[in-house]
Amino acid sequence: MNEQKVNAGTRLAAMFLDHVIMTFAMMILAIPGMVATFSKAFNVGHDRPQASLFGNSVYIMLIGFAVYWCKDSINGRSPAKRILKLQVVDNTTGIAASPIKCWIRNIFLGFWPLEAIVALINPSRRIGDFVAGTKVVPFPAGTTEQKVNWKAVVISLALAYAVIGIPFYLMKSTLEGREINYVENSFNESESRATEQLFADSLESELDADVRVYDKIENEDLKYVSVIFRIKESYLPSEEAFEQLKSKTIALALIKFPEKTFIGRFRYVYRMGGSVQTRDVTLDWRDPVENE
Repeated sequence: MNEQKVNAGTRLAAMFLDHVIMTFAMMILAIPGMVATFSKAFNVGHDRPQASLFGNSVYIMLIGFAVYWCKDSINGRSPAKRILKLQVVDNTTGIAASPIKCWIRNIFLGFWPLEAIVALINPSRRIGDFVAGTKVVPFPAGTTEQKVNWKAVVISLALAYAVIGIPFYLMKSTLEGREINYVENSFNESESRATEQLFADSLESELDADVRVYDKIENEDLKYVSVIFRIKESYLPSEEAFEQLKSKTIALALIKFPEKTFIGRFRYVYRMGGSVQTRDVTLDWRDPVENE
């Protein structure tokens, strides 16, 4: 059994370096979602509302989190531990900790400020090590690593992904139940133009309205009304000013479309600080609170 001790400086350096390396790797996997986010941010058209900002790309991003949790799974040595010549071992046997134990100990990295304090006081064992029955020791130069149990590595990755992914899946499924799936061929041209005229008659000096009205939403006896308000002023001077404008536009919409007969999505577009800003407001009469 290896009785060598690791010093606090090396231990904290390993934690920090691992965080930098693994965060960089996670960012690479997050690129598809980030691209989707930025494209939505600059899109001021009548795009179909989605339940999740990242869509299905979130499942790719979650791979990064699973890898972070399992970063020590190959012979108890994460990238930083290999650089700084450290190893996670079983506290009882002194051999390389199993991938499952490494996964369990890294779950507690979610409490990183506390874990860093504990590692500073006791460099060999932070909270995750006490729970998983592991410790961190120096990896002697010239030592031959054990044969990697790739089956156990894959199982730990799968478990980590499931623990993170299932809550995201359930949340996404709940949100998808609130999606607005309007029927594309139910677009009502005449009512769209009439609604634009309604806003023009009352607010022409303040904004231009671009309206699309759809007569049908799948599985709902409701219309879908999408409005893009392009505010003519270069900025909204205050939150109060926005609230006043919002109240005016919603009141006009309710003249044309009575409550609980439609789902409305109002997008307010304006310039501030040289850039285009957007704010979305949704009226969804399916909300139980609204239906009371």
